[in-house]
Amino acid sequence: MDEQQRPGRGDAQDSRFGGSAAEDSEPMSMEELLESEEAVVREVRRGAVVEGTVVSINQDSVLVDIGLKSEGAISTRELPAIEEDLGRPPEVGDKLLVYVVAPETADGNALLSYRRASTERFWRRAQEQVQTGEVVEAKVVDVNRGGVVVDFGMRAFVPISQLVSIQRAGDTEEDQEQLMEQLRSLVGQTLKLKVIEADRRRNRLILSERQASRELRSQRRETLLQELEPGQIRRGRVSNIASFGAFVDLGGADGLVHISELAWTRVKHPSEVVKPGQEVEVFVISVDPETKKIALSLRRAQEDPWMRIEERHPLGAAVAGEVIKQAQFGVFVRLDDGIEGLVHNSEIAPQDRRELQEGRRLPFRVISIDVDRRRLRLAPAPDLTLEEVEGPRAGTGEVSGSEPVA
Repeated sequence: MDEQQRPGRGDAQDSRFGGSAAEDSEPMSMEELLESEEAVVREVRRGAVVEGTVVSINQDSVLVDIGLKSEGAISTRELPAIEEDLGRPPEVGDKLLVYVVAPETADGNALLSYRRASTERFWRRAQEQVQTGEVVEAKVVDVNRGGVVVDFGMRAFVPISQLVSIQRAGDTEEDQEQLMEQLRSLVGQTLKLKVIEADRRRNRLILSERQASRELRSQRRETLLQELEPGQIRRGRVSNIASFGAFVDLGGADGLVHISELAWTRVKHPSEVVKPGQEVEVFVISVDPETKKIALSLRRAQEDPWMRIEERHPLGAAVAGEVIKQAQFGVFVRLDDGIEGLVHNSEIAPQDRRELQEGRRLPFRVISIDVDRRRLRLAPAPDLTLEEVEGPRAGTGEVSGSEPVA
């Protein structure tokens, strides 16, 4: 056989890998081949944790392809652990993270363990949770001056700064003892948390209740914005007060009750009507999904007193009211149900004017009602006493401005 007909080393190498020199003009060199084989050996050495694919399941084992010439075997005794993690029995095609107990056994298969790869799975999962921001739960098992320790499959730490239920005090010994009491009260409680740091090399796992709380509130906000519709009556809690209105927490999102929507009467400041922490029923005026703004009304959730004014305060009726404002053309008076009326100057006798001072509670008579324009005209009733108009105060046994009734 001449030199041209004799197969070369390159041909033999190409044949081993399913190709030929004609098909691959640049066959792997011996050095590259050895490096490739060495890399495979390093990957599946004893103690390595690798990902494989389930190729078959029989009575004795789960066979997993981890890139070797033959599959690796996991004993069926480990099936319960696999099913618990997957939430179902394993199936062909499932990806599993496994621990290499032995790269090769007498039957040629690698011996694998699913349970012994649990630590690697734990850290990979924790690192994923840092990226995804998933909210998890963990029980507080211990405390120290820096925060609390939780059981998260392994011991993890939640710093004080990441606990929403802890209020930091001063640096005195008494303050520190109170802080420790707060921390100890959390032992046994299950907290909703987010993984914010997972460093396997340093064995450092940090969680945050504060960030989980923000995430959950954001989720509730999105759900609430989808559920809210104009015209609904919702119950909430006053979360804050400003000069222009009050904010009400509806359980995930705050809505604004403008000062003009706090009551059926004029309000100088929201604090006259509501207080922080107070539970209220509010009417949903509008919801803007783009700006995520919610407009609410406190007064529209209540009966409009003007709807029954002619029934409650008929013409000629005697009423009690408080002088709230002096004007150039008369005096404004607020009745007990919040309706405001005007005593025009033409109705005020010179001797009565000195009595109409702001803050004074006096008897009046209804002389005109305009429901459409929401106007009520009153006149002083000097012939009546406040006691005659109000009568006994309900539940007190007292008459206004007098001694208790026997």
